[in-house]
Amino acid sequence: MKPKNIGLLPALSVLAAICITGAAVAETSTDVTIQNGDRAVPATVVVPDGDGPFAAVVMNHGHGGGRQENGGFGGIAKALADKGILTIRMDFPGSGDSEEPFTEGYLSNMISDSNASLQYVLDNYEVDENRLGIFGYSMGGRIALTIGSEEGNPYRAMGLLAPSADWGQEMMADFLGGQEEYDRLYEESGSDKGYAEFVTQWGQTQELSRTWFDEMIASKPLETIGAYDGAMIVVYGDQDDVVRSGVNEAVLEAYPDATAIVVPEADHGYGFYSDQPEVTALVEKTFADFFAENLE
Repeated sequence: MKPKNIGLLPALSVLAAICITGAAVAETSTDVTIQNGDRAVPATVVVPDGDGPFAAVVMNHGHGGGRQENGGFGGIAKALADKGILTIRMDFPGSGDSEEPFTEGYLSNMISDSNASLQYVLDNYEVDENRLGIFGYSMGGRIALTIGSEEGNPYRAMGLLAPSADWGQEMMADFLGGQEEYDRLYEESGSDKGYAEFVTQWGQTQELSRTWFDEMIASKPLETIGAYDGAMIVVYGDQDDVVRSGVNEAVLEAYPDATAIVVPEADHGYGFYSDQPEVTALVEKTFADFFAENLE
């Protein structure tokens, strides 16, 4: 049974959303490199036109995606800039423009790079440290949930797009092709070569380290998210077969104050990887409105 706070938006509302988005605001997009310990983290900062201090949102991409997400993250950043909100988005190890091996793309490194990206904009831009938000897509949602659970986290608003939030081993077995394949890959990850070679359903070849497996197994964000006390929205598609509806509903059960939107006709690509402008526009508008309202 779906929680009461889920709204299914009909197709006509998508067209309405496009019409009422409002006038665009100029912004400046700058590619930067953040030094986080030994790692060089490629990132993009989008600054709205006008004078700060600005509210800011840290954007975290999905497993094997990248800070562009085929243009989808740029669209969300533009929608947030139109609301006067600065954003930073980064490439996690082995993804996008990162020169790190994919074996370094495990949870603690990604969390560290996300936190370093926040610190970068706080140190280098006119950002209001009392108006901070975090956004996560798929695996980026797991990162956002984990950061939001930490004591003293600075975020007032959390936007989640199909967050990978279920228990680590269960999620991985489903993603990797079943328990037998999970067991095989886990064993391979501990071999002399130091990783398991996995080909995703989208044709990507990924080198998964034993650390990636072990940290995912230990990660249980649904058990810890109650420590977060800010606003939250969960957005997911009615045709998403990667992060299924039950996972999103579990987030809502774990954090009852969250609101949710179900996007019609949306699979796990959310228009970023398909020609679905209505889906993309609705995703952009939903998160822009959410962060603008909660980071006033």
